[in-house]
Amino acid sequence: MTVRATVRRARGVLAAAALLALATTCLGTVGPAAQSAHAATFTVYDQTQGDWHHWDLEQLGLVDNAAVYDRWGLSCSTTGCSNVPSQATFEAAVQAAVGTFTAAASAPLVLDLENILPVSATSAAQAQQDLALYEKLATWAHDAEPSAPLGIYSYDYSTANSSSTKQLYTGGYLQFFAPSLYNRWATVADWESELDAAVANDHAMDSALPIYPYLWPQWDNGTSGQLSGPDWDTEFARVQARTQGAIVWADAATTLGSGSCGWLGDLAREMSLLTGTQSSGPLTVTTQVPNTCEAVRGSSTAVTVTLTDKGTAATAATTLRSASGPQGITGTFGATAVPALAPGASWSTTMSLAVPSGETDQTALVRIAYDGGFGRLTLIVP
Repeated sequence: MTVRATVRRARGVLAAAALLALATTCLGTVGPAAQSAHAATFTVYDQTQGDWHHWDLEQLGLVDNAAVYDRWGLSCSTTGCSNVPSQATFEAAVQAAVGTFTAAASAPLVLDLENILPVSATSAAQAQQDLALYEKLATWAHDAEPSAPLGIYSYDYSTANSSSTKQLYTGGYLQFFAPSLYNRWATVADWESELDAAVANDHAMDSALPIYPYLWPQWDNGTSGQLSGPDWDTEFARVQARTQGAIVWADAATTLGSGSCGWLGDLAREMSLLTGTQSSGPLTVTTQVPNTCEAVRGSSTAVTVTLTDKGTAATAATTLRSASGPQGITGTFGATAVPALAPGASWSTTMSLAVPSGETDQTALVRIAYDGGFGRLTLIVP
């Protein structure tokens, strides 16, 4: 099958996949909320699971994608390219990546080959060599995974050698854009400007293709620390308004801890709205975890659970029923009889949250159920 025939089929697969709503859930402060209008058209992919983490963001509603990294040391000059693998070797690497990332056959597949990006070439002649090699590798990738739409990790906020990059899209080799939008700049406002530039450049190359920016919840501008909840919320909302999805990534040094609670809780909330799985019922459930949002394997954590009537009418008495999460995580309540509550009134109890020592994921989504509704708590298990 030719690359163009393969591409046409992959584009059809991508268009159908873009309309699927994601599945699962959310958060640390939970309550009734309206479903996002973008739920059917905005997909968030998880590229943390195949690298070095066990974050299990799929339980929040993210979808696995796959990426092929440069393991050969690819390099191009003005006259040719070196360290190019054979077709059989490259196709085997593509198929192995899909398996490693546990991605579906129709999930987006990213070629992350940063040394041969036309945008980074130092001359037009080198950019042409980069282009020719990328065309060859993209053709092989389509042969290896014919149902997967293909994109490249690139710096789309730059227009350097854009005529060469454009040929990868207009030539039918690529079916989506995957611009790197890590937090390389001084402020979130600067980041927003670069996102706008990337979107404009991508639209100039092919306005019909979806854009899935890479997001990393870490500052990458020489400072340390992860994004706060408000900063992540601003960036996520901007990406949601301007593109068709996002790819969440993290390097090996990115660890989950109390400093991750803000962005992770916000991601859980956003995903619950996208998937239509936000909490329900007449009472809002909030929680207070001693170390912000962390629980410890092999022990129990005392969590304050508060139910509040946020409506305009009194709620009837109800009963707390259960608290459960993945891999055997359970919660028991100090009291379960919730009294009738007037508008604005609250009632609290303590939940003993037990995490088995054999639990392996670094995040856990706990469902707190009462008669007539439920809320959710997102935990980090370092």
